[in-house]
Amino acid sequence: MRTFTLLAWAVMVLAGFGCGPEKQPEPETYLGVPVAEIETELEQLMALWYPRIVDTVNGGYLTNFERDWTPSESQNKMLVTQARGLWTAARAAAFFPDRPVFREAADAGFRFLTEKMWDTQYGGFYQYFPPVAATPSEPSYKMTYSNAFALFALAEYARINPEPAVMDWVRKAFQWLESRAHDPQLRGYYNLIFDEPLSATDTAQQRYAGSLGWGKPEWKDQNTSIHVLEALSTTYQVLPEPLVGERLAEMLHLVRDTMVNEDGYLHLYFTKDWEPISHRDSSRAYILDNLPLDHQSFGHDIETGYLLIEASESLNDGAVDAKTLETAKALVDHTLAYGFDQDYYGLFDRGYRFPPDREMEIVNNHKVWWAQAEAWHALGLMTQYFPNEKVYEEAFRKMWDYIQKEMIDPEYGGWYANGLDTAPESISQRKAHQWKGAYHNGRALFQVLTYARESTQE
Repeated sequence: MRTFTLLAWAVMVLAGFGCGPEKQPEPETYLGVPVAEIETELEQLMALWYPRIVDTVNGGYLTNFERDWTPSESQNKMLVTQARGLWTAARAAAFFPDRPVFREAADAGFRFLTEKMWDTQYGGFYQYFPPVAATPSEPSYKMTYSNAFALFALAEYARINPEPAVMDWVRKAFQWLESRAHDPQLRGYYNLIFDEPLSATDTAQQRYAGSLGWGKPEWKDQNTSIHVLEALSTTYQVLPEPLVGERLAEMLHLVRDTMVNEDGYLHLYFTKDWEPISHRDSSRAYILDNLPLDHQSFGHDIETGYLLIEASESLNDGAVDAKTLETAKALVDHTLAYGFDQDYYGLFDRGYRFPPDREMEIVNNHKVWWAQAEAWHALGLMTQYFPNEKVYEEAFRKMWDYIQKEMIDPEYGGWYANGLDTAPESISQRKAHQWKGAYHNGRALFQVLTYARESTQE
């Protein structure tokens, strides 16, 4: 049974994770995986990203790198990328407190985020820097999804630098979400936040809003909601104010009780009053044409299992309530049953239960890097709570084997965008782009090493 909590994690961070005389006992293996292999991969991953991505000329982080880690010609800067770069650097700085490269990288990310990406006119962080010029038919907007990552990163940075100016930015980012994105009547958060109200009769504006890839502006969605939950979990640890706790509890209950359906997976989109957007009674052709709005995302499901537990721990001083643990387990179990390749050799991207028989069908067999990372560490977490259910340990061990064989580049290092077994073209693709940083696989490695070290104290 898992007995260590977020507080224990903080204590181990302060102890230095192996630095100096307070070094924690080092297990040789964890769930059948040599701990040295995990440590080596974390060391190599962090060395590839930092300080390489720090933009010493223009500030912030470089975005795009080719397969061999040479910088790409174009270097756009998107909020999500910058925030994830800051979060990962801050987490690494806590994990390796004797290595100033990570603290320096985190400081650079904080400066860029707060000095360049905040909109001083409308508030909120820009989606891109430089900000995209608005036109009458393409008005300026912010994204709650992206701003949640900014809050998440700022809160993580506050763990290593809790100065008043940093805490002020944590409050500022939270308050923008509260005032501009939160729905006080129906709960939850809208994602697309236009700086000026859209015209209901301007077809060009409405068409533009629908083209941004996040459904309709009046909808709420799974991906935004789970990452708001994630951000609030960390924010409440550094800013334990009543309103932050209230919003964290609200999002925990919404994700757990409303967004997860009775079959054990998440709907993607919802109306503003939380009716799921479903095409399950439509034709196969219509379903396939509209998959971005309705499918099962195995990676998000299993990731949410972890995020629910994290949120409950944050709210309850390290304890997890029974209902949350039950729902988290259901998400992981459903993913194990339907989302994995044979013998747990990687996690597929998407599935759908087509009519009339509603049997699960894989509609995208790519094994995306972030989903493998999130699945792997979520399985490790499940073994902490359910040590007698050996399926989690087996899947964890076999997923690590898959990651080593199909995800990690033995020549140049880093993770491919997709596993080579189902997407061999990934071998020549970029190692980094605006949606691919070190956040997912970095977090997975940090978490699993934390679980391993906790296990020596039980």
